[in-house]
Amino acid sequence: MSKKYISLREIGRQLGVPPSTIIYYKDKFDRFIPSEGSAGRRRKYPAEAIDIFRKIRQMFNDNWSTEQVEQELALKFSLLMDKEMLTQQSSQFSFGGISTDFSQEISGVLVKISDVLENETLFRSEIKVLKDKVETLQSEIRSSEARYKDKIVFLEHEIADLKKLTSSSKQAGGIDFPSLDFLSSPLVICSDGEYLGVQGKGRSHFSLKDFVHLIERKESDIMKVSTSWKRKSRHWVLVVHTQDLEKKREQDIILVAKRTITPSQNIVTEINRLNIDGTDAPDILLLTLFRQLRSVFNG
Repeated sequence: MSKKYISLREIGRQLGVPPSTIIYYKDKFDRFIPSEGSAGRRRKYPAEAIDIFRKIRQMFNDNWSTEQVEQELALKFSLLMDKEMLTQQSSQFSFGGISTDFSQEISGVLVKISDVLENETLFRSEIKVLKDKVETLQSEIRSSEARYKDKIVFLEHEIADLKKLTSSSKQAGGIDFPSLDFLSSPLVICSDGEYLGVQGKGRSHFSLKDFVHLIERKESDIMKVSTSWKRKSRHWVLVVHTQDLEKKREQDIILVAKRTITPSQNIVTEINRLNIDGTDAPDILLLTLFRQLRSVFNG
């Protein structure tokens, strides 16, 4: 029955150890590791060599020194000298009448060449694995950069909107200005004890800032829009003045809102009152307005 032999690559695969580490163990403790193969043949290792490599790996993981590892191997494993085995094999024949010493030198050179080729193959395999990992990381970095660029563009638009709101408030003589949390919280109305808001696509909710932005989008060469804020007790009052130059028509919209904590402990911005040209909007009109906002915001 023939003896089973395996390569260093297979040993590394079974132990889950990188090829470069296996090569290091082989070079460092070669005299303790049985092997077979010479004269240009790739060196192979008997299956029981796996136990030696496993023991070496375990000792290094336990922070043993090289000297301690050698002492342990000397106690537990036989010293199998590949060079002595090659010498015994070479002494049994000669290369066409060439002296035994010279044939031994040739065998030794061929063994070294075989080792170098095997090491090169293992290193090439490890380099390929590393290249694949680098390519994966580069792809992840490119994806992250794209996401961050999108976020930066979004934040720049947000900042521009806030600057515009601040500028409009100052031009109208306003002194106070709502906080970013107040402007960005979900905008809701309370109908029969239930808080109703607008859920949008790609964004979590519709806010007071979004409401103002929709109004200001109407501004054009023939439509002028100005906004201002006033603080009144716990409420914020938004005054929107529109002027249609073509129809020569003006409109005033007053929205009163406050910070509210819902029974489910959500922090929202609640509209308490909406007045258009001096007339308070009834609840049914507010509900209709929110339905229209949902259609616009989701579109």
